[in-house]
This record gives sequence, structure tokens and C-alpha cells, in this order.
Amino acid sequence: MKAKQPSQRGRATPSLRSDQGAAVRRWLHGQALAAVRIRQAAAERGPDPRQAVAEALSAVNALAEMGLWPGPRDPASEAAVIKVREQWVRIQKRAMRARVR
Repeated sequence: MKAKQPSQRGRATPSLRSDQGAAVRRWLHGQALAAVRIRQAAAERGPDPRQAVAEALSAVNALAEMGLWPGPRDPASEAAVIKVREQWVRIQKRAMRARVR
């Protein structure tokens, strides 16, 4: 009786490994070329406000789904928001006083 050889199933032979490596390199090269063509076409078309808004809303929705929206504000932005709110309060009070007179 002949002794059983260990199964070679699932193991890549050196030639198969190099073929797969070449295929991956070709795929990556094709992806890079496609990205260049997409950027060139977008540059030729110019900006598309509708697309920009759609992508921004999509990003916001993705962040909201992940529980990351709204994100934390940095201290400088928070201070600016507080300042604007205080200014609006003064403007509203002034407007209310002008209506009463």
C-alpha cells in the first residue's frame, strides 16, 4: 500500500502564488489608471454643486448612522458660536424694543 501524502489543498504553489501576485499588481495598476481618468474627467467637467451637496449629505448621514454626528466642537469654534448667539440676543432685544415704541 502506498502512504498517503499530506493534502496540498488550500496551499498555493510557487507558480500559482506568483500568478496571483501578478494579477493583484495588474488589478492595482488598473485601479490607479481608472482613478486618474476619473479625476481628469471631473476636472474637465468642473465643479457640480448638486454632486457636492449629495456627497456632503451622504457623509453626514453615514456619521449619524455611526453615532458620530454631530461631532464634538473644538474650543475655538465653540467660543465663536457662543459669541454669535450673544450678538443675536442683543439684536433681537433691540428689535423687540423698537417694535414696542
